[in-house]
Amino acid sequence: MPHYEVLLPKVNYTDWYSIVEVRVMRVITAIGCAAEIGYQTYTANAYTTSQNQAGAAGGLIISNDMVYPLASKIRQYLQQKKPCNTNETPPAYDFAMGETVWETLRKDAEWKRGFDANMTFRNQTVSVSWQSKYPIHDRIPSIQAAATGVTASTKTKVVIVDIGGNQGVDLQRFANDFPELDCATVEFPLTLLFFKGADIYYLKSVLHDWDDIASVKILSNTAKAMKSQSRLLINEMVLSDTEESLLRAEMDILMLFLSNGMERTKAQWVELLSKVDPPLKIVEIWSHPGDQQSVIETCLAE
Repeated sequence: MPHYEVLLPKVNYTDWYSIVEVRVMRVITAIGCAAEIGYQTYTANAYTTSQNQAGAAGGLIISNDMVYPLASKIRQYLQQKKPCNTNETPPAYDFAMGETVWETLRKDAEWKRGFDANMTFRNQTVSVSWQSKYPIHDRIPSIQAAATGVTASTKTKVVIVDIGGNQGVDLQRFANDFPELDCATVEFPLTLLFFKGADIYYLKSVLHDWDDIASVKILSNTAKAMKSQSRLLINEMVLSDTEESLLRAEMDILMLFLSNGMERTKAQWVELLSKVDPPLKIVEIWSHPGDQQSVIETCLAE
């Protein structure tokens, strides 16, 4: 059995601060964030322990400092803006906070650290590595050659460009599995001109932050750098046409309110990719039961 320290002792009701602690702990234990083991006696549980990590604490910054103020202004936002076309209506976050979410993250170092830590925490704990979903040895000829010790005729190394990789968690996972490969990281929105003709371009949780107009620009920059054998792997949700889960439906609405972004169905992905210059097409969609996101394998359509 795991050992948990007692968080709070029995209190003296003449101590007003202790009274507040007990009142707060009633809620904390009721929602499962700690365990009550006796009269005014509490212990940490698995949820308490998990929330004590830096990434989980960053999630509280996102929910408490970013989402709650936004939610408090939703009624006024809907009354004044009547959003119908996200290409013309500013996001609810801009309305509530007076600036974009990206401007907030650039200005507020604590929020940026919390946001980055939470994204890293989520990548490490609740998502499956993209190479576990995507059969890379079967799909990329140069990686097949490297894995079998046969040098490819045109190049000896494999180049993977992680666009918007932030702290590089996904690419580091891949590099650990394939130390013989040459991986390059590019942080969005840097140009890809120096990375033309890479074997794989990789985008994870980037396009859901943006509307279709901005997403087409990002994808077009990437497509212009690709060669005919290149693959663009988009690691994002592919929403169901019917009976979608609450978690994924809520994420779609969160993206809408934060930045006019969206989670997309397969049909929406196909339409978006067709607008790219040069156009892209879906080769296949690779999913894993342990991950809410799928790897959308795309290539140049022509």
